[in-house]
Amino acid sequence: MKIALVSILFNRKGGSERRTYQLAAGLLGLGHEVSIFANEVEDMALDAEVNIVPAMPAPTFLRVLTFTKNLNAALAKRTDIDIIHNQIRPFNDWIVTVGGGCHAEYLEKMAGRRFPFNPRDLVILDMEKRQYREGGCRAVITNSALSKKGILKHYPIPPKRVHVAYNGVDTEKFSPTSVLGNRAITRKKYGFFDEPVALFLGSGFERKGLEAAIRALRLVKEMDGAIRHLKLLIVGRDRQEPWLKLAARLGVSDMVVFAGQTAKPEDFYAAADIFVLPTKFDPFSNATLEAMSCGLPVITTAENGVSEIILDGENGFVMQRPDDYMGLASTLGYLGCEKARRETGENARITAEGFTWNETLSKTLDVYNSVLYKRGF
Repeated sequence: MKIALVSILFNRKGGSERRTYQLAAGLLGLGHEVSIFANEVEDMALDAEVNIVPAMPAPTFLRVLTFTKNLNAALAKRTDIDIIHNQIRPFNDWIVTVGGGCHAEYLEKMAGRRFPFNPRDLVILDMEKRQYREGGCRAVITNSALSKKGILKHYPIPPKRVHVAYNGVDTEKFSPTSVLGNRAITRKKYGFFDEPVALFLGSGFERKGLEAAIRALRLVKEMDGAIRHLKLLIVGRDRQEPWLKLAARLGVSDMVVFAGQTAKPEDFYAAADIFVLPTKFDPFSNATLEAMSCGLPVITTAENGVSEIILDGENGFVMQRPDDYMGLASTLGYLGCEKARRETGENARITAEGFTWNETLSKTLDVYNSVLYKRGF
């Protein structure tokens, strides 16, 4: 097949971007022809055709609109393409993987902080309304049942057109043994010694639940044992100042360390003892699955699609409310025990081994074939 993969950004920095890259690599490995249509392409190490689609750089809503217009003009000339697969959002009416979930559901979850709508929200909502209607997108791929539920809640798209394909993980790259060699180096770089380290990894700190993580530290600081010396290592792209002020106000400035954005998350999994992501909205956090694959005990919320593969207290921990910082602190206290961390982490690794990119690729190809069959190919 000749497959067009569409994304404004094509790189390996974010979770959705890494998923797209893995999909492209898998399709090429099976002998399919892949054409990338993107506005920005970085770190390209694949033998794929690259098409740069122009778009206004700013503001964001005009970038989305101009990218979509120019994309459809470019694709209209390509009669050789069998499948068009949009990433993140429906830029046209072919197949879309909604790695970022349903935007209407996102706005509802973040109500009070995102309303009134800004122009970007209005543009994306309009795209959703047009594409998630009868006669819109030919197929939708979500990375969790949680994400599928959000789409069906807000739009009248037939349920049979929405398919779930969990993200995979590179279990060789992200494994307890492969990252071990980086542990001492990374810990030394950030000034860690024998104290336990909890890793918070994700961009967009408010949505990812950093406030709850920092508030939990105040309670952890009053606990007995080594856990009271816990450090919270924060990795991702966002403003640091508001969170530094919150930490100072709570008296836990000495417990938080910001490391900025990274293209090598494995270094930080190596440095950590616990993974914490009390997210408010996350269709499927790749970072959570990667941490599990590295043998880390994870603490996340029911608003993270990865929670669907977590048995609470066995291979990880699931908070029912993202703002339950007291419950988070209690779980951190439990994981202050090295034996508890080890046993939970071992179970997390076993679970992660069942989620490979090959499985994601296979389910994606099933969707491609169903769409081609309906077209009479």
